[in-house]
Amino acid sequence: RCVSTSPLPRAAHVLPASALMAPVRAMRRLALRMAPPAGACAPASAAAVAPITASLSVGGGALRARSLPSDVLPASSGPERARPASESWVEVTYPFTSSPALLADYAMHEGRGLRWGRLLEAFDAVSVDVAYRHAQGGFAEVPGPASSSSSSSASASASASPSGAPLVIVTAAHDGLEISRLDASRDLRLRSYPTGVWRSSMEVRTDVAQLTAEGEEEHMGQVFTVMVAREFDEGGELRAARLPPLTVDGDAEAEARQEKATSNQARRKLLAKGALKHAPPTPQEVPVVHARCSDGSHGRLGAHEVAMGSTLISSSQIMQMNHRNIHGNMFGGYLMRKAFELAYVCTARFNSESRPEFVGFDDVFFRKPVNVGDFWTYTALVVFAGAGAIRVRVEAHSEDVVADSEEATNEFFFVFRPSEQAKELRIVPHTYEEAMLWLEGRRRWLDQSS
Repeated sequence: RCVSTSPLPRAAHVLPASALMAPVRAMRRLALRMAPPAGACAPASAAAVAPITASLSVGGGALRARSLPSDVLPASSGPERARPASESWVEVTYPFTSSPALLADYAMHEGRGLRWGRLLEAFDAVSVDVAYRHAQGGFAEVPGPASSSSSSSASASASASPSGAPLVIVTAAHDGLEISRLDASRDLRLRSYPTGVWRSSMEVRTDVAQLTAEGEEEHMGQVFTVMVAREFDEGGELRAARLPPLTVDGDAEAEARQEKATSNQARRKLLAKGALKHAPPTPQEVPVVHARCSDGSHGRLGAHEVAMGSTLISSSQIMQMNHRNIHGNMFGGYLMRKAFELAYVCTARFNSESRPEFVGFDDVFFRKPVNVGDFWTYTALVVFAGAGAIRVRVEAHSEDVVADSEEATNEFFFVFRPSEQAKELRIVPHTYEEAMLWLEGRRRWLDQSS
C-alpha cells in the first residue's frame, strides 16, 4: 500500500525524533572533544600560528591563535613519522568584544547574530592549516596564501609531500555541521585537530565555542572536514600523496575519535555508493515517492504545499583573484559562503513569514577546482521540508567561455529551521528529477533523526 507522507497532527507532548536524539548527540560530541594539549603556547598573532586562516579570513589581523610550540615537539619531524593530533592542534579566537572592526565584518545586519557565510570560510581555512601542520610535522612553515596584493605569492611547490614532490592539500568535503545560534556580543573560539588519517586523506574536526563574560567556554557545535593530499609527478600531473600516519599512543579518547572518523569515512562511502545519481530508489522508497508526487500530479496544491520548482533561484559570478587559495584556485570557503547566502535567500522566500535560522549542513562536496576567471553559476532549491527543518540543495557549475567547457564543481546541502510561528510547508515534486532530489532530502532527514 502507499505510505502517506502527510504530517501527523503535532500534539503538545510529542517531540520529533531529531529533538529526542539531540541530547544524546550532544553528549557524544562533548565526550569526543579534544582538550588543549599540555604545553600549548600563549595566544599570539594568528599569522604566526595559523597563517592560512589569518590570510583568508576577513579581519585576520585581529585574530589570536595558539598551538604547540616547536621546542616541545620531537626534534625529528621526518615525513614518515607517525604523529599525534596534538602536534597539529590549532586554536583560533575571534575577539569580537574588543575589536569593533572585526565585529563589523562578521555581525549580521541586525547586530545580534554572526554571518554564517563568513564563519564557513573560517571553518574551511583552519582545517587547511591543521592539514598542512600534520603533513609537515607540526611546526613546519605553512605555504603563504595568495592575496590580492600579489599576483603569485604562493605556489604548490611551497611544501613537499613525504616523497619530496610538491604537495597540494585541498578540501574534498565538509560533513555534519550541527551548531547553535551564535551571539555577536561574545568572542568566538575555534579548535581544530585531525581525528583520522588514511593514505592520502584525513578528517579534521573543528569545535566551535563562545566565551562568557568570565572567559568560560560554551560548546556550540562542531564540523568535520575531509582533506585530500596530492603531489605533482615528474610530468606535472597530480597524483595521490601519502600522508604521515596519526598515532593515538594508547590515549582512549584519541582512539575513540579515530574510530568515529573511520565510521564517518565508511558512512560517506556508503552514501556515495547508494546515491540516487547512481542507483534507483529502494523498494521501500518507491511508494513514498509515488504518494508525494501524486499530491501535485493534477496541478492542485494544498494550502500548505509548495511546488519544488517554484523555489529555485540562481546566481552567476566571475571568479576574481582576490579570493584565490594558496594554490591559485578559488578558495573553497569563499565558494561555500556564496552558496550559503543563496541558500538563505531561497529559504527566506520559501518560508516568508519569518527569517529562517541556520542549524547546519549535511554535506558539502568540492568535486572540481574552480579557476580564477571562470563563470561560476550556482542554483538553490528547497528539496525537503517538514518536522521543523528545511533542506536546501545548492548545485554549482564552472564555465570557461573561451574553452567552451562547463563542469559540475560543487554540491551543498544546507539545513534551516523555520520559526515556531511559521506554517509548516511541504515540498511537492513534479518531475522525476525533482522526486529524486526530494527523496535525497528525505534520506538526509531520516539519517539525522536516527
